[in-house]
Formats: sequence, C-alpha cells, structure tokens
Amino acid sequence: MHFQYSKVANVYVRYYITESNGDPILLIHGLGGSIESWQNNIQPIASHQFRVIALDLPGFGLSDKPNLTFNIKYYSRFILDFITKLKLDSHCLSIIGNSLGGQIAAELAINHPLAVSKLVLISPAGALPVSFKATPALRKYLNVIEAKTEQQVINALLAIDTSAKRIECDYAKMFFQRLGLPGAKKAFMSAFNGSARAPRLNNRLHKIKAKTLLIWGKDDQVIPVDFVHPFIRMKNCRVILLENHGHALHVNNSMLFNKIVIDFLEE
Repeated sequence: MHFQYSKVANVYVRYYITESNGDPILLIHGLGGSIESWQNNIQPIASHQFRVIALDLPGFGLSDKPNLTFNIKYYSRFILDFITKLKLDSHCLSIIGNSLGGQIAAELAINHPLAVSKLVLISPAGALPVSFKATPALRKYLNVIEAKTEQQVINALLAIDTSAKRIECDYAKMFFQRLGLPGAKKAFMSAFNGSARAPRLNNRLHKIKAKTLLIWGKDDQVIPVDFVHPFIRMKNCRVILLENHGHALHVNNSMLFNKIVIDFLEE
C-alpha cells in the first residue's frame, strides 16, 4: 500500500486511496484500529469499481496524536473536514464505520444529512443506554493499553470476538508498537470515554437521510445485539444479523461481509 499524509484541521492524518475511479467509499475504523483493520476489505470492494478511502483517525495508527479531547463531536467534524479536503462528492459518497467508527459515521449523517449517500454501520457504538456498563469482553480489550508483550495484545484482541480463530502475529506486533507511540494510550482512552459520554444516537437516528445498512453479529460480546432496536425502528435502515459472528465480523468473515456490502453499494 502507498500511504499518503495530509494536514486536516491542524492534524497530519495518514490515509490510503485505491486507484479505481468509481464512487467513493470511506472506511472509518473502530477503537484502537487503523487502516490495516480493513486489509481484508479494501481491495475486494475496490475491485467492484469503487474508489475506497481508509484513514487512521487522529490519535490512532500513524496519524498525529495531539493532546486533545477525542469525543464524537470532534471526530464527526474531523471526518467532514477530511471529506472536504479530499473533495469527495457527497452525492455518491458511502461511509462504512465499525464500532466507534460506526458511531462517528452515524453522528455525521445525523448532523449533516446531505454529506453522505449511503451508510454501512458494523456493530456501532452510541446507541447503548447511559446506564450501560462495559461488558467483560470490552473490559478485557481496554486492558490492551497495559500490555507488556505482543501475546498480551493478542489476548486482548481475541476478547473482541470469540469467533476469531487467531490473530496474525504481524498485526499484533504492529498494534503493540503503535500503542508505544507518544500520546497513543491517552488518545485510546480519550476516544473510549468520548464515545461513552456522547449524546445517544437512539432518538436522533430518524434524522439520517442516507440509505443505511446495519450489520451486527448475534454473538457480539462487546456491544450486545440487544441494542439493535433503535436501528430497527429506522425507516430507511436494512438490518442484517449474522449468527455465529461477533464484533469484528468484517475481519473474521471478510468474504461474507464484503459480499453483503458490495451488493448494498451496487443497488
């Protein structure tokens, strides 16, 4: 991959764009993720004549990690600035967001209904009740910032999705190294707290005008599928629940995920 960097809202952000010339598809990763989180999705989607763009959110990957409060309002505004900087056409722009990325994408679509044409949300955060406490699986994952070895990173990543058979050693090594970058751990927890304290999506989802596809693993132990109901009530939202799948289904069953998403995007 040939990565690029651009200064957006005073932050240098790393991103990647495929060479295809079709409608733009923007991928927004989840908590602790990066462009590499989509390594099994980018090229298969691009092969269907889509121009796929993936970025490292500020605070993650190899983008800058300034001493900021990384809340959902900040991230949704940043994504809007990123879309503007890259001159992506909102009339044909689709956004795919996973977990934290799904919450950011939904918030953007609520506040700027004309900024996105289609929306794909994968087990999105943001629709849980304020009283909700982190699940055991989420607590195990949050402990990744205390990891002293690559194996401890692997254990934390496996906690995200019990359907995962293994974590690639190269990915775990990369994850571990990036957690050691200045500001990375602070940004990780700031983004988590910003997500947990953000205004809930539940009573605002009707403001989304984009055609929406929601994909959720029925065995999700991080954000339980019980919280799917606000999305079911959306008039323009198609909901797909996948049995025997957990939180990171786009990683652990990328072939099925890619097919579902490509079919939706090509409609």
